[in-house]
Amino acid sequence: MSTEDSPVATFAATQQHLYAAAPSSGQGWFTANRLRDDLFPWAIALATGLEYFDNTIFSFFTGYIAGGINASADELVWSSSAYAVASVLGILQQQWWVERLGYRRYISGCLLLFAAGSMAAALSGSSIELAFARGAQGYFIGPMMSACRILIQTNFKPQRRPAAVRAFLCMILLASALAPLIGGSLLADFDWRALFICTTLGGIVLALFVLLVVPSSSGKLHPAARGDAHFWPYIVFAFAQGALQIVMQQVRFELFASSPLLVGLTAAGMMALGWFAWHQWHHPNPLVRLHALRERTFQTGIVLYVLFYYISNAFSYLVSRFLEGGLRYPVDHAGRLVGLTSLASLAIAFAYFRVSPLVKHKRWLIVPGFMMAALFGGWMICMPPDVSLPWLLPPLLLRGMLLVFIVLPVANLAFRLFSAEEFSHGYRFKNMVKQLTYSFSTATMIILEQHRQALHETRLTEFVNPFNPVFQHSLESLTHAFEALGHTAGEAKSLALIEISRAVTQQASFLSALDGFYFLIGIAACGGLFALCQRQID
Repeated sequence: MSTEDSPVATFAATQQHLYAAAPSSGQGWFTANRLRDDLFPWAIALATGLEYFDNTIFSFFTGYIAGGINASADELVWSSSAYAVASVLGILQQQWWVERLGYRRYISGCLLLFAAGSMAAALSGSSIELAFARGAQGYFIGPMMSACRILIQTNFKPQRRPAAVRAFLCMILLASALAPLIGGSLLADFDWRALFICTTLGGIVLALFVLLVVPSSSGKLHPAARGDAHFWPYIVFAFAQGALQIVMQQVRFELFASSPLLVGLTAAGMMALGWFAWHQWHHPNPLVRLHALRERTFQTGIVLYVLFYYISNAFSYLVSRFLEGGLRYPVDHAGRLVGLTSLASLAIAFAYFRVSPLVKHKRWLIVPGFMMAALFGGWMICMPPDVSLPWLLPPLLLRGMLLVFIVLPVANLAFRLFSAEEFSHGYRFKNMVKQLTYSFSTATMIILEQHRQALHETRLTEFVNPFNPVFQHSLESLTHAFEALGHTAGEAKSLALIEISRAVTQQASFLSALDGFYFLIGIAACGGLFALCQRQID
């Protein structure tokens, strides 16, 4: 028997043939890496989308959450403030965590802990418990946008970066549109706790996705290259934020000038904030580099961001109150209407990506954006109390265009001059401003609505008296209608009074929402004039 015909030789030849036919481990590894590389931008886009989804749900369904814990809308202002303060503190400390954990473990850890905070919010039984839970949520999900956008800037090559940024922006738009849509359906079938359970599940799933997709080496530094903890400056800044937020809440109930406590807290908060800014400005490796504020373009960009975030968040709150309180839309119908009309902003965003390079002067995109905001407010105040659905569609579609016309051009202008390091600090500062603006916007809208609704209810109640012939006629008509349904005379009169009381409350809610739109028209007009006067944003 020859060597070639031996069983050993045959087996060896067979094995060689199989190895040649099978893909190499290197090829399999290349395929896995390629898949992870393709999913990388979507993982961080989804993580950012969850932040916007959570913010929009809380703003849109504030009234239902307040009712679920037997609290007034005023009491939920503390939850909004706790979320904002914790978010700012989380953004401030973000780089310290990233340098020690890397972006993969930082983002996935934040998503998991955010899920735990969402579950705590779902189990809350009072406004205080909800405020603590929202604070925990804010610390972990509030820095998500800045972490993910900085990750795109530092970990994607210039050739791939535009596609990653488009996915990032589209997910923000999609999440903002889906929040009222999904939230309305959840409230129709379950209760307010389902809103937070939904974000709990989303946080857990996305944390696992990020762990599998985001590179492990991103962001983590050698111990010798890591920045300082800045413990005392961090504590001083936290005190300043807490003191000023307390003053903002209490000034509704106490006269500022006559309260030594409020005056003292304001002075202490401003001094602490000033010392923190001075310390960070002069420190060689600060928590947040404030030198970007020397750039005139960046200053203008921050002001435009503040105006947009305030208007956008306030419109979200007012539209929900207008539809549910003023027009008595069921919550699932209101959420479906707002969500589906907001999806139109995705199509407009795709058109913007194609058209914006052709528009040399971005000011002529930003100014019309503020004009659209004013037009939207003006359109809403012209709506009658019995407005039909088709008349609501055009203004709600117009509202979905604001982000595309204001934020996208401003983003291109505000950060175009910065290096990677300056971009990171500037973007974190912008997101700190965003969280504080969201909190201030929600708080002012709640306060304005509560004040105006109480005023309108008082004025409307003056007409509910036996000496008003219109009231007497309405009462008699309703009483006869209920008697025709089989109720006794006493029951019919009680039901008629309840119906009139409900109508008064609805009209007061409707009128208070219109007052809010009047206020926002003024803010939008100021924003448009400010943008028009800024030559450097060209």
